[in-house]
Amino acid sequence: MSPAFEYVAVGTLDEALARIRQHGDDAKVLAGGQSLVPLLHYRLADPRVVVDINDLPLARIAEDNGRLRLGALVRHHQLEESDAIARRCPVLREAAALIGNVRVRALGTIGGSLAHADAAAELPMVTLALDGRFTLASTGGMRTVAARDFFVGPLTTVMRPDELLTEIDVEAPPATGWAIEEIARRAGDFALVAVTALVGLDRQGRVTRARLAFGGVAPTPVRAAAAEEALVGHEPTPERLARVATLARDGLNPQSDAFVSGAYRRHLAGVLARRALARAVDRSEARERAGACERSEAGERAGACERSEAGERAGACERSEARERAGAVAPGSPRVQMKLVINGRTREVDAPPDATLLAVLRDTLGIFDVKEGCDEGVCGACTVLLDARPVSSCLLLAAGVRGRPIMTVKGLEGPSGLHPLQEAFVRHGAVQCGFCTPGMLLTALVFLERNPRPRRDEIRRALEGNLCRCTGYTKIIDAIEAYAREDGRG
Repeated sequence: MSPAFEYVAVGTLDEALARIRQHGDDAKVLAGGQSLVPLLHYRLADPRVVVDINDLPLARIAEDNGRLRLGALVRHHQLEESDAIARRCPVLREAAALIGNVRVRALGTIGGSLAHADAAAELPMVTLALDGRFTLASTGGMRTVAARDFFVGPLTTVMRPDELLTEIDVEAPPATGWAIEEIARRAGDFALVAVTALVGLDRQGRVTRARLAFGGVAPTPVRAAAAEEALVGHEPTPERLARVATLARDGLNPQSDAFVSGAYRRHLAGVLARRALARAVDRSEARERAGACERSEAGERAGACERSEAGERAGACERSEARERAGAVAPGSPRVQMKLVINGRTREVDAPPDATLLAVLRDTLGIFDVKEGCDEGVCGACTVLLDARPVSSCLLLAAGVRGRPIMTVKGLEGPSGLHPLQEAFVRHGAVQCGFCTPGMLLTALVFLERNPRPRRDEIRRALEGNLCRCTGYTKIIDAIEAYAREDGRG
């Protein structure tokens, strides 16, 4: 997969910063791994040391004086599911739902996305629109950098080799409408063009605050400051919004690439800006009407309770995992001794630090119900459940999952035979060649546990990151619908 490197799992921020300072450019930080592991696959990254920071206490979500503070290890799925974010900064929730697929969102982190700095990614664009501030830590201390100064070029930021992004804080103004519009070549891909719009209105219906940010149109995410100024103080009529969108479009000069021309990107930017502004205005009006309800005491108590309980659970989990990993990897060792809990059974494994979970499952343990497909986390064939969430085993270093429960499709079987969802797949002819079936089953099962009465379009959305080579999606969706209906789940 990649040249050998030393794998180090750190338990404290001080230890992480010391390691990063020691190795400088020869070190890579592992958080969610959804960008780093593909770079290792293609040898676009050649670190001597990979520093795993997943045990650090950097997953907090908190409200603070009108701003939202997010630890760098907040996962994308937390952005989707947090009540505090839904109430105070729903544009982050909308952005998270557009990232990759359900497996990427299970592991990917906000800090990892921002540090990777892909100009077409959603979170860099959104944090720019939200006047984000990033906390960078090093052994020499901490500094805060505004989002507008953080991104300096393609996949490039102002972070020094010895720095670690630890916290992000963004504006969370009340009664602000929001919208994200984007066009991608296929679901989950980086956008060809993306737009974030934020609009606040006064009681007379005039714009008091406007933010308009673009992704995919320049080497970094960009703000359309002139367009924002042209909207503030005016009533957001359709004509005004159209003029503002045109003004924003005319200030862009996107480049052509292998996918689309610069002229087409520029055209898309104008169209999407107009749509995003219109949706943001509609939502601003709705939030203003519902503002009293949103700021109710019950909501505040629920948010505080969520943060407290989530923090306690996360802290306990992190401490438990740190104890599980302590001493398991000898610094500089060419092999990693680990215990993997697979379908309820503990297996002892000795593997190189660069081995993915997929490689260990198939090549070392002979577990072939996990399929090997694209090796990029796109197709879903290698899906397993980690901590009861679908993940791409090809994008996980095996050393990073020690002691955490892993389930393959074989784990669905009970004493009496197949799981009812498996039986539904058989009855409706959804198995077909069978290559995509394990990933489809595991993804669908987790989705149905959270959404037992899904609409057909919701099922399609849940399976967007799982590709069927037989193109037999209709039968697969039929089987999932039947299971939800016939097995008492609907």
